[in-house]
Amino acid sequence: MYFYRQCPQGQYPYTIQPGDTLNYIALRLEKSVSRIMAANPGIDPYNLRVGQVICIPACPPNHSPIIIQTGDTLYQISREYGVTIDSILEANPSVDPNYLRVGQRICIPTGCAE
Repeated sequence: MYFYRQCPQGQYPYTIQPGDTLNYIALRLEKSVSRIMAANPGIDPYNLRVGQVICIPACPPNHSPIIIQTGDTLYQISREYGVTIDSILEANPSVDPNYLRVGQRICIPTGCAE
């Protein structure tokens, strides 16, 4: 049995599901395997267990996470946060700018003015 794992600020918990691999989790959550590994020292990527809780890094330093809501567009997000669309795409290379999914987490650069 696994207990709730407290993740550090800037990370959120993820519970391993049947069929999960670290590569699949990284692809689905649009994170790199290396960043997930760095957030979980000592994790055995070849021995993930259903119910195990790992920490997922929300965003790199100097970035803030947001969750896509119904109707969001990159243009609207860029205006709201005062950043360029290009800087959002650079921070989120796996994001399809033509298809944002409700509930998708993306990172917004901080300190980048238009």
